[in-house]
Amino acid sequence: MRYKLSLTGVALLLSANGWALPAPAGAAYYSVETIDVIAEGASYGPYPSAMSEDGTFIGTYSMKASLSIDMDIGLPFTFNRDCQYDAVFCELAFYGSETFGDLSYDNASQAWRNAQSNAKNVDYTSYFMGNTLLNGFDEAQTPYPASVNNSDVKITDVTDSLATNRFIVGYSSAPYDVSNQRDFVRRAFIKYQGSDFVTSLLPEFSTNGGFSSAYKIKQVTYSNGETKTLVVGASSVSYAQDTAEYFQNCYFSAENDQILTTNELVNCPGFDTQAWAWEVIDNAGTVNVSSSADVDLSGFSLASNWLDDNADNNDSNATYSASALDINAVGIAVGVSTFEYSDAEQGGRQRAIIMTPDADGAYGAPTELTDAARDIESEGDQGDTLYNTWAIAITDTNTVIGNREYNVSKSVNKPTEFFVYDIDGDSIRFPLQDIKVQSTKQRLNGNSSAKKGADSQVYDINESGFIVGKADDYDQTHSVNGGSPRAQSAFLYNNNTDQSWFLNDLICSLNAGAVTSPRYRIRSATVINDAGQVLAEGQTYLTDQDYVNRANGTEVMLKLTPTAGMTPDDSPNCWDSELLKSIDSSYERSGAASLWLWIFALPVLLVRRLIK
Repeated sequence: MRYKLSLTGVALLLSANGWALPAPAGAAYYSVETIDVIAEGASYGPYPSAMSEDGTFIGTYSMKASLSIDMDIGLPFTFNRDCQYDAVFCELAFYGSETFGDLSYDNASQAWRNAQSNAKNVDYTSYFMGNTLLNGFDEAQTPYPASVNNSDVKITDVTDSLATNRFIVGYSSAPYDVSNQRDFVRRAFIKYQGSDFVTSLLPEFSTNGGFSSAYKIKQVTYSNGETKTLVVGASSVSYAQDTAEYFQNCYFSAENDQILTTNELVNCPGFDTQAWAWEVIDNAGTVNVSSSADVDLSGFSLASNWLDDNADNNDSNATYSASALDINAVGIAVGVSTFEYSDAEQGGRQRAIIMTPDADGAYGAPTELTDAARDIESEGDQGDTLYNTWAIAITDTNTVIGNREYNVSKSVNKPTEFFVYDIDGDSIRFPLQDIKVQSTKQRLNGNSSAKKGADSQVYDINESGFIVGKADDYDQTHSVNGGSPRAQSAFLYNNNTDQSWFLNDLICSLNAGAVTSPRYRIRSATVINDAGQVLAEGQTYLTDQDYVNRANGTEVMLKLTPTAGMTPDDSPNCWDSELLKSIDSSYERSGAASLWLWIFALPVLLVRRLIK
């Protein structure tokens, strides 16, 4: 989704790299804008999912249930690992309070999954709501009439003006009919912005409607000179084991046979899926997307097999899932594919893959990014040590970013660590392996950044090498496995200089000798464009006391724009503000959150209001 920059985008890109004129004295590195979304029925979010290169077109999604922001039934690495926290916390996060009248009642993972099984008995209302905002104007996106509110919709990508219009990419479930039946559980789509008509991106295997996901749209020029615009994602290619049992177990189990733990989602997405692409604009410039009618578009495979040289999955009890999560300007796609760790329903693990076209744009077997498991083999079977690895984004200069998550404890935590892989140089780095992101204060004080088992997860990279994600907050050092999770904070990483910063440390300004810090706790950053603009989510607070105590926060989505003429190191030190000075004593006293603080706080966190 990286197209030609506007003049405004060029100016912002220059500012992000410190090449523009000096910034106003005392300016924050990032100016912050709150993004408001209307999503009737949602209680959580909005969460950012996409942004155009000119920064004016934004994609979001909101949720009815309290779920991980990464949850995707088509991507097993988002749900296939058991909860490692204290049993009380895991049960609360999965079941909700289960006490009628509590604000967290019937509002967690189990409620979302089981609502689909109960659709035949009660009306199903949307659990995922997708929206876009163009120049600040919010528009709900659905392939169906506005009166239909029982399909799940997620927006995954948006574009600058392309073929005289902007495009929206995403996926949706079919609505339930009067008999509470639906034609399919997921279908990828693309549509013109402002159009009521949708182009469905069809799966190859369509029994029970099949299953398809769309994640990125990109203009690609192959080495033979042909230029096409592709949407990449995943398509169902078969039932697992050629039986509908896995499909039924994922979506339509009987009421008395509903899932009891997240790990029982191992039958999902109910199909074997393969990395896929759909040609929405061909080499002749023909646009295969309609603005005047609902149409269907078939695609092609980006990989001839899964890992293990498995082409048909007839000999494994595991579900095989593969997806393309991004593609660059020369057609190199990255994503994830299953390998068989054991011959069992729970036996599928996920590994990062790279899909490289030949001169004619044809794809064969995927290449496992084995370097994502570097140094793991020495610790024993890497299948035991690493649960999943996945490649999530690639630049036009062939830099790949991704993540790996452990299945064994490092310093009483099963961490997630991000990696940066250079295809051309065949080299990989783990910039925050056993390293904490430091606050400005910690960095200036010369504190050690070493922390075995530290968490870091990335989501996006721009062409200038800036990466965004989330990591353990500056004061989170406690043991996790069997305890409580560490609070996360959004961070920015410069791949060229190996520097990292918390976004919370880049939003303060200096006026009349005083540093002012806004009351935001930015938890994760998931999108960055080539202009350096970032989309993030977190919480905002009405009072300093609430900020210090992490109490009574309201979920908020933010757009951060870098100030011309600045680098992150030029930003005023937020720790000189009265607000951040006031939390020093509590940090020195406790250093980290306790399990019971999390347990008592969770019902409050679960009910933070989304929108009216």
